[in-house]
Amino acid sequence: MATDLDLLSKTELWVEDIILDDVDLTRLALCAGDILGLGPEDIFVTDVRDQRVVFDVVSQTVILDAIAGKEAALLAALAAFSGVTLGNQASVHSFGVLGVIGAPAEQAADILANAANLEAGLQAYVARSVVVLSTGGEVARGEIEDTNYAAVKSIMGDQGYRVDHAGVIEDDEALIAARIGHLLEEGYGMIITTGGVGAEDKDKTIEAMQRLAPELSTAVLAEYKVGHGRHVKPHVRVACGRIGNILLVALPGPTREVLAALPVLVKAVAEGQAPATLAETIATPIRALWKAHKMELAHI
Repeated sequence: MATDLDLLSKTELWVEDIILDDVDLTRLALCAGDILGLGPEDIFVTDVRDQRVVFDVVSQTVILDAIAGKEAALLAALAAFSGVTLGNQASVHSFGVLGVIGAPAEQAADILANAANLEAGLQAYVARSVVVLSTGGEVARGEIEDTNYAAVKSIMGDQGYRVDHAGVIEDDEALIAARIGHLLEEGYGMIITTGGVGAEDKDKTIEAMQRLAPELSTAVLAEYKVGHGRHVKPHVRVACGRIGNILLVALPGPTREVLAALPVLVKAVAEGQAPATLAETIATPIRALWKAHKMELAHI
């Protein structure tokens, strides 16, 4: 069975020690694609300089069977292409999965035999890679310390997740959507935002996330009458959604609420809960926290 491998954004391959003379780059890309099992819409030449030709694979996945150990075949096809001259040191290079093109031909069978384990390992690594994006003007301006990344790293890191920080961004819907869009291409399995989920006009995170994931599922934490005070929206919510295999999670800004949600989030993800169920799952301990806080205030 052919095995598809996710390129994880490592999509470039390049050939060193190659000289071109009046070469049709579109046809050259087609030539390389024929060797690597890629269609005309999947591979393009993006750069030619210093005796190097760079190809970019547009497809997010490749068929391992089609690329493993194909360096010699690819170089032979390029050498036979009109206008192409290969030097004695000609070679194919890439980062990530595409690097198997350069594997020795005699190792190709072993690579294919271990493909299932490799794919499972890659998927597991990505699924357990988390990035945290904090939102809020007061946080971005340094008026309030951002403690949410440390909270996520502490709890999820202890559960075997790799946790990175994407920094802090202002409460701007377009900017938040753009930053999340960029993170989608960075090879993470989970993107967690903190802040901007309230009912005020400055709260833009869920709307930004909905630009990218229109089917985003939300769970209500509290309801308000629109127009009462600063409330322009009827709800404070959390949200969960998927874009491909990437899980999006929008949590509130207060760190105590993030800490309340994280343990159930880890457990629910391990159980494979769907986004709608997951949103309700992480909302439950936050609602309980709010209820307890109101009871405390009532006794003051």
